[in-house]
Amino acid sequence: MTTIKTLLKNRDLLTLGFSESISNIGNWITMMAVFAMVVFRGDGGLLQSSAIYLAGLLPTLLASPLVGWLVDRVERRRLMVMSEAASGLVIAGLFFTDDFVWICVLLALQAVSIAVMSPARQAVLPQLVAREELTRANAFLQQLNGMVKIAAPMLAGGLLAALEPRQAILINVATFGCSALILSRLPLLPAAQEKTSRESAAQPAEGGGRVLKGIPGLRLLYGTMFFSVLVLIGFDVIGAVYVRDILQGGEALMGLLIGLVGAGTLAAGAFLMLSKRRQPRLWRDILLGLGLLACIPLAFSLAPLLGDARWMRLLAQAGCLAGGVGNGLLVIQSAVLLQTLTPARWLGRAGGLLQSVVVAGQIAGIVLTPLLVPAFLKMGSYFLLSALVLALVGVYSMLSLKMGQAGQPILSSERP
Repeated sequence: MTTIKTLLKNRDLLTLGFSESISNIGNWITMMAVFAMVVFRGDGGLLQSSAIYLAGLLPTLLASPLVGWLVDRVERRRLMVMSEAASGLVIAGLFFTDDFVWICVLLALQAVSIAVMSPARQAVLPQLVAREELTRANAFLQQLNGMVKIAAPMLAGGLLAALEPRQAILINVATFGCSALILSRLPLLPAAQEKTSRESAAQPAEGGGRVLKGIPGLRLLYGTMFFSVLVLIGFDVIGAVYVRDILQGGEALMGLLIGLVGAGTLAAGAFLMLSKRRQPRLWRDILLGLGLLACIPLAFSLAPLLGDARWMRLLAQAGCLAGGVGNGLLVIQSAVLLQTLTPARWLGRAGGLLQSVVVAGQIAGIVLTPLLVPAFLKMGSYFLLSALVLALVGVYSMLSLKMGQAGQPILSSERP
């Protein structure tokens, strides 16, 4: 049975995780530096702030299926090294401009180049670890990502307190260069072989839609992830207003609630890494994650009924901690399920499509939430509706799993 000690002896996995962590730190530095240039030290407002986010999201939404196709065609180590190097070159352009339009253009180009990394990681992980190690390996990478999300904003803030934004951007360029050098230490990671010419002649060509139809569990996974991201983004969009108006708190309480979500995510990762279960229960963990994630909107919808601000805050804190655990289970086990359900030759495209689905959920949440609240729904009603949506998704998923073969790989004999 795989142990954490065995996992940590996997040099290639550590290399991938170390590179990803350095790159993510650089991304945080870039984002904070851009906000410093445009908003904190410029005259930018809500419109500019929204444009910065959309400059990163929209290109990722459109490019992810294409980069997923590349992951299934090009040697993956070379592709990841080129992605990090290209991102560094693009970000270097921010040093030479303070024009907001050019800043958005450069951020959009960097979003396209970095979009390779998530589908590539999905595809290479089964090449670096054994099938039975996938849950722990994904949990390990998620732990690193969670720690970076906690530490990197503080590091970026400290750098920007001591340096000019353009100087901080140069540090980010260096992080992309370091990440590319680290990735070059990985072994060759060839894309999975496509069908032979004889097989291709005997069978009709496979398209993305046909493959998805052949993997009903994958379609179910995409829908689950879309709605879970949509609900979580709603918390991000109106959470600060809810804390101010309903919980009667400020920045410290908002920071605590976000920190509790992060702590819950880390706890879920630690549990999966330490678990001694011989057989992974992927769909069970995902459905449990949905239920726990629903605790965030449910707690926020019920808190005003308590009346006392202290009890309202405690309920919100408990909901965020439970929701963080659910988010961790969803993120980790969805990655494992994708790697388990999808044939090796389609893993990059499946990962690219999952990335598009997640980004679509983010964009939908960013756009829809301000339109619905407060024009049509009060905040409490919106959160209650969000909890009901997750409950319905969970019920639909359970019924689909019982009635079909959604949890089975398309080719049971094919190792991803």
